[in-house]
Amino acid sequence: MNILMLDLMGSLIVGDLQYTFIKLGHKCKFFQYVLRDKEWNEEFATVLRKELQEGSFDMVYATNYYPTVAKVCYLNNIPHCCWVYDSPPEISSTETMDYPTNRIFFFCKNDYLIFKNIHGLDTVYYLPLAVNTDRLDKINRTDRYACDISLVGGLYKSGTLLGYKSIMTPEQQQYVDAMIQVQITRAGSGVIDAALTPDFVNGVKKHYLELSEKAIQPEKAHLFYAICAHIAHVERLALLRLFGDRGYDTRLFFGKIKDEDRELLAGHKVKLCESVSYEMEMPQVFKSSKINLNPVLRANRGGIPLRAVDVLGCGGFLLTSHQEEMEEYFRSDEIATFATIEEAVDKADYYLAHESERILIARKGYEKVKKDFSYEERAKMLIEKCM
Repeated sequence: MNILMLDLMGSLIVGDLQYTFIKLGHKCKFFQYVLRDKEWNEEFATVLRKELQEGSFDMVYATNYYPTVAKVCYLNNIPHCCWVYDSPPEISSTETMDYPTNRIFFFCKNDYLIFKNIHGLDTVYYLPLAVNTDRLDKINRTDRYACDISLVGGLYKSGTLLGYKSIMTPEQQQYVDAMIQVQITRAGSGVIDAALTPDFVNGVKKHYLELSEKAIQPEKAHLFYAICAHIAHVERLALLRLFGDRGYDTRLFFGKIKDEDRELLAGHKVKLCESVSYEMEMPQVFKSSKINLNPVLRANRGGIPLRAVDVLGCGGFLLTSHQEEMEEYFRSDEIATFATIEEAVDKADYYLAHESERILIARKGYEKVKKDFSYEERAKMLIEKCM
């Protein structure tokens, strides 16, 4: 196959996938473009049309779903393959998703089922993410990143929820606080999903309109994500502070952080480190940390995130919040999971004190993803559906 590989927003997986396509004998052309308007961008559409007309491609690949790409491929009758690695996916409308040229893959089974069963689309598929151990095996650990516990990633924002709550009624604010208190003691996001009833959401919107006819009208999805981001913020801060207070060498690798969060973590002896590159530095962190912490954003309703398979593909020890799909693919001797902050702390204490068990679990986790999460098998599936 002759494949046009699009990187439109800085995809983390497109490089490994291109490597794999070429390894399997396919031809690839790599094309980068900063696509700021996903729905329709005439300038980009013109460039893409020209590429398709001149390149004689058999398939166009993009990470995540972009209606602009779908429309151009449909009008040129070329298979459009995309692999969505964000959950929940940033898809505002299903208007273009039923094009027969689309092959849309979701890493999260819940997202796939929503578009398959609720929206009735036949152009969607379920495909867990992959890891390129060929690349990762060539990267060595380094004393520079050696530590007890590391967290690579942001703290998420709580400000959006605080903004929503600031104009809710006192009763609505109390209701949101109650659902957060209950949900944070349980895995997943089932409490939030159930608590954000149509009556509650409509009541919030009605109250906003009573305050101003120009008030925002948040849907369930907006409130759901804001609450999940707030919980992620609280959960990550709590875990890092507790590990720092226990005297563990705890490090956060981040891009941006609020001054108050910086001061809070520094006060609990958490080492704040600059963000690391995905290709080289991040694997070094995973290989050099005794425990790689992965509290999953609860808005991801069950999928195995890229961070998890990347840690395992590096042979790192993974301590991750429980995800439903992990039960389908991993045994308890291949990864360590937690449902609550307390359980995470208990397991970190245990595995830092039992090195041989920790190393054995990390090795088994590596063997699992090398065998069952390879890019070769995933790439073959993508190709098969586009032939």
